[in-house]
Amino acid sequence: MTDERTQPWYEAAFGAHYPLLYRHRDAREARRCLRLLPRLAPLTAGAGELVLDLGCGDGRHLAELAATGVVPVGLDLSAALLEVAAARRGAGGVLVRGDMRALPFGTGRFAAVLSLFTAFGYFGPPAANAAPVQEVARVLRPGGHWFLDYFDGDAVLAELGDGQPRVRERRLECLAVRETRRYVAATSQVIKDVQLRPLPGQAVAAAEWGIGPDGLDYREQVAVFTLAGLDQLAAQVGLDRVAGAGDYDGGPLGAGARWLLVYRKESVAD
Repeated sequence: MTDERTQPWYEAAFGAHYPLLYRHRDAREARRCLRLLPRLAPLTAGAGELVLDLGCGDGRHLAELAATGVVPVGLDLSAALLEVAAARRGAGGVLVRGDMRALPFGTGRFAAVLSLFTAFGYFGPPAANAAPVQEVARVLRPGGHWFLDYFDGDAVLAELGDGQPRVRERRLECLAVRETRRYVAATSQVIKDVQLRPLPGQAVAAAEWGIGPDGLDYREQVAVFTLAGLDQLAAQVGLDRVAGAGDYDGGPLGAGARWLLVYRKESVAD
């Protein structure tokens, strides 16, 4: 068994196996999400402008973004997922490997920044995630928008707030997957222990997904925010919430399992 808990959890979690583990988050869902965003706030003022997909993963949103006429830039720390993104037919845009806490871009370069499918909250308790918000504000142009797609913290607390673990076991092609989720009140985080094992006779297929014969264990740790907490983090760097929805269909906040939030960077006129 390979245990990756001595390294940052996101380096192990966002490996070559990630697209298999989250294969239900597919191109159709990406289209639903991206069709909603312009209903909440403008992505750009016109065609040809730069939009940053922050934590772009395997690039499933990039092709949809390119089709809107913007110039998408995808940034991710995972070399394995960027390789998949580069291989996607018609993915479009530019791919950059980097850390969202120190973006390799100039100030005011982007008309919009997208943090989709919980591509945020990785660095400890809620307040410890200020650095990526600061970087988002820095690279946004005045009047630009940060679109944050995050799980509904209230819904998570309703499910896991008692601190008791919830276990799910499933099979995904060549892998046996065991996931144990729990809420840790002391740090306001959801902890998910993930165990991946090749199924009998599937060692070769599992290796193609980056999972060796002994399997892979890691622990995801994602911050659970309140809406007020997210608003406060954003306001500290000049980002004000201007819109929100509770699902990819545009329902009200609290109506679904997700928060689709839009924060606007103050313009010079503001």
